[in-house]
Amino acid sequence: MREFVRSERGAVSVYLILIIVPIFLFQAVLIDFARMKLAEKETETAVKAATRSVMSSYDKELQAMGLYGLGISQDKTDALFRNVFASNLSSQVSAGAFHYVDTRPVEKGMRVTPVYTLASHVIFERQVLEDMKIKAPIEFTLEITDKFRKSGTKAPFHLGSQFLKEAAEIEKLMDQRESALDEAWQSSEELIEKISKNHAYYQKRIKELDELAAQIGIHTVDEVRNEIENVKNQLRSIQDSIRDLDISIAALSQAGPDGVAGIQALAASKQLLASQAQVVAQKLNELEALLQLIIKYAALLAATKLEVQAKGSEIGQFQQTIEPILRLAKQRNDEIRTKLSGINQSSVSGTQGGTSGVYEVFQNVPVMGDEYFYRYQTAIASITSLFTAFQEVINSVYLYTSDNTSKANLANNAYFSESSEFHKQQSVLEKTRMDKNEATSANKRQQKNKIQAILDQAKQSIGSCSLLSTISTDNELYSRVQGDAGQTAGEKGLYQKYREANAQDTTIGSEIAYDLEKPEPVSFKAMGMLEAFNNAAESMRNELYVNEFALTKFNYRTYGLEKDPAGQPKLSNELVNPGSHKLANQEVEYLLYGFSSCGANISSAYAEMFAFRMAIRTVESLLDPKKELLGIGSPLLVFLAAAAEGAMEAFQDMNKLTKGESVELSAKITTSALSLTYKDYLRIFLLLHSNNSKLMARMQALIELETGKDLVQETTYIQGNGSSEVRLWFIPQIMKLLDGTGLLGCKVQGNRCRFSSTSAVAY
Repeated sequence: MREFVRSERGAVSVYLILIIVPIFLFQAVLIDFARMKLAEKETETAVKAATRSVMSSYDKELQAMGLYGLGISQDKTDALFRNVFASNLSSQVSAGAFHYVDTRPVEKGMRVTPVYTLASHVIFERQVLEDMKIKAPIEFTLEITDKFRKSGTKAPFHLGSQFLKEAAEIEKLMDQRESALDEAWQSSEELIEKISKNHAYYQKRIKELDELAAQIGIHTVDEVRNEIENVKNQLRSIQDSIRDLDISIAALSQAGPDGVAGIQALAASKQLLASQAQVVAQKLNELEALLQLIIKYAALLAATKLEVQAKGSEIGQFQQTIEPILRLAKQRNDEIRTKLSGINQSSVSGTQGGTSGVYEVFQNVPVMGDEYFYRYQTAIASITSLFTAFQEVINSVYLYTSDNTSKANLANNAYFSESSEFHKQQSVLEKTRMDKNEATSANKRQQKNKIQAILDQAKQSIGSCSLLSTISTDNELYSRVQGDAGQTAGEKGLYQKYREANAQDTTIGSEIAYDLEKPEPVSFKAMGMLEAFNNAAESMRNELYVNEFALTKFNYRTYGLEKDPAGQPKLSNELVNPGSHKLANQEVEYLLYGFSSCGANISSAYAEMFAFRMAIRTVESLLDPKKELLGIGSPLLVFLAAAAEGAMEAFQDMNKLTKGESVELSAKITTSALSLTYKDYLRIFLLLHSNNSKLMARMQALIELETGKDLVQETTYIQGNGSSEVRLWFIPQIMKLLDGTGLLGCKVQGNRCRFSSTSAVAY
């Protein structure tokens, strides 16, 4: 070993170099690699800090609405990002001093890219949910629905809607049955009238044929014609003999006195022949008259047979018309019986007192026995059959002797007697039935007229938007929000813009339309709202949040009129003041219905609110129905009478609600006191008509109208990209070799290594 150390040969130096140089290279690479990783981490931190700093510049005016969007322009955004990014790199700290990692920003590598804006419904809804989930108004919303359930409204509401559904089904079947029976009776009366006319007609015809037959006797046409020919021959023979006598008399008259005796004898013979000729001529006239009677009889007999066949077809057609109608009526009657037996009265027997009483009307619904239809159809068939028998008798008779005439008269009287007996009995039943139907119809019309009178008053009380708003440019504002029919293809309303931004149909309008025109549709739709509320109030948390956002950030008809328990006007606790908005006292109504005018939105809200109150008041009346109406057996009449009372009370409720006062939900339905205001009913309607996509587009349009902020430009999610570089201390070529392995996390360019980092931040 000592020799190796003291040796002066060059192999030792070379050996040491071979050992030291790799170690030096490894240390150099390790030092630069550690610097690169530190620079990479520093770049990532700087990008995140810069991105967060940019997002701190939110729009304060939108923040008052509970929304967050970037409140600076793109140029300012880029400048702020560059400044913060550069300030967080080591090269900017203690400039001129030694830095282990001297990271510097790359100017062209810094940019901020906006990704999402408040125009997106997904982003908009998420911010709304974040804003509303911790606020008291949403608790109040949940309290409203909880109160409805806990106060016992579910069962009565279900009772009202279920009763109407069952009543409508029964009434429809009853109307179809009664209409069929009316049609059948009308045809039956026509049949009876036809039978009566036929009876009188054929009674006269049979008598006429009988008289002709009596005059004709047993003679036939051929027999009479042969006898006429014989008589004519006999008459011609006598006439020829008379002519011969005339010739003979003329010859004797020339013989002088000798021929007088002969002339006298011939004259006597001529006179005898003339007497015979007169007798024969009279017989000929009688035979010819008899022949005419026979011809008339034959023609009348043939015509009678053809006529009775045609009349038989008419009578049969009546039967073919009446029987299907009766079958339809019987089918509807059977369906009524089945429906009535299927009505589950136990479903309401456990609710509040009197709730099952209204179902007594179903026990009085008239259901006809099968015997009624059996007798009816049997009588019609019997009349037709007896007329057919009469037709057969007429067809079988050729000579109306006394027996045949009697037989024909009996057959003619048989179908007439059956018809008269049927009409005598059935007309009493039909008159009773139709009189009852007419009385019920008159009662229904009376109740409908009562409802219509209230609806007419309600339409007059809706109010004018000029009384609700001090803004005289509502039409212009709605034109900006909704657009108008005369706009060009490139000009769209704000609502259309935000619908289009979310790839949704941009058609203007609303599928929700309520009016107070006709009593029956209004009454039916009102009861349907109760069932819809029962179903809607079960869940839908997100919809409740969005709805409550609409009610707290925007105004409505009675905003500023409602009073707190101290009697002071209720004002918004939000940073934004809805009362100062351009569209005064109508924004929530627009959000709900989406019409392009204040009048349409306000009147729709009034009509729907009236219908809802009418439905509740109608249920109250159904809980305590009028006993005299239950006995009539018309469920729809019972409902209309209850609806008439409900409409009157609902109108009084609306007068209070539109003044900002609260109205007790119901003293009969609920088990605890519950009063609601105009705003509370808007809350209910927003729940019933939940359509977040349209609602959010309308809210976005109103926000832009009020603030002038284009939400398409209000960024809520950005992506920041930053680049930096650091100088390599040792052997850049070796680092270049490592660049391809992906270990460095940077791109080696000359003696520098460049880093790129991305950070995404959202509100």
